[in-house]
Amino acid sequence: MKILVCLKLVPNVREAKIDPVTNNLDRSSMRMVVNPSDLCGLKFALNIKDALDDTEISVLSMGTMAAEKFLRDAIQMGADKAYLLSDMAFKGSDTLATSYSLSRAIKSLGDFDLIITGDSTLDGDTGQVGPELSKFLDFNLLSFIKDIKYEDESFIVTRISNDREEEVRAKAPLLVTALKDSVPRPSKFSRGREEIAQEAEIKILSSENVDFDEDRIGQKGSPTIVKEVFPPVHNEPGQFIEGSIDEKVKGLIDILRERKVIE
Repeated sequence: MKILVCLKLVPNVREAKIDPVTNNLDRSSMRMVVNPSDLCGLKFALNIKDALDDTEISVLSMGTMAAEKFLRDAIQMGADKAYLLSDMAFKGSDTLATSYSLSRAIKSLGDFDLIITGDSTLDGDTGQVGPELSKFLDFNLLSFIKDIKYEDESFIVTRISNDREEEVRAKAPLLVTALKDSVPRPSKFSRGREEIAQEAEIKILSSENVDFDEDRIGQKGSPTIVKEVFPPVHNEPGQFIEGSIDEKVKGLIDILRERKVIE
């Protein structure tokens, strides 16, 4: 069994700030983390590896060299191989260009039985990359999964469908998008893997060693145009008026008059 898990670094949205002048994200204030639903995808892969002998897990990220640390963390958790798709030619990629770039990188790595992505990311939240990637690779697709196992030469997937759960049986090659539930538990394969993780080779994939159509990557291959970015509106918190009923009524009327709601 060969499994590939796609991991994306995203800003910790709880710490994210927007520059009030430029309306752009203030990246100097952000700490990067692995997208939570991608981590759940890694958990699913580790669960299969725990249950099934001769399973190999590869992890793939697209971004800067900052992702190397997180890929080593994935190896320490139990992944076997790690790849980083990194090239300035990918700068400005939207979901379509990203999916195309990932598909070309994956094809260069060989055949996989199962590919796992998160259902969406904290930064873009489009949910488009997984389905687009399955199309580029011609893989079967099951989205919004909360569990997956392998039995009798088939994947048995529990997924959310509208207001219900359903169990689906699917054959390889299969791509699934994982729902966020919790951070992955340490696998039995992770014990004593600190040294393995530190010494592991993180293979860099780029336009130099992977065949890409230059018109389909980066900004050139991105039909999506971001017209405007703006911070959310922060509504003024409520105000308490103390005193008796008459005092509260008078206080409310005074506030409404002050704000010219009433005359």
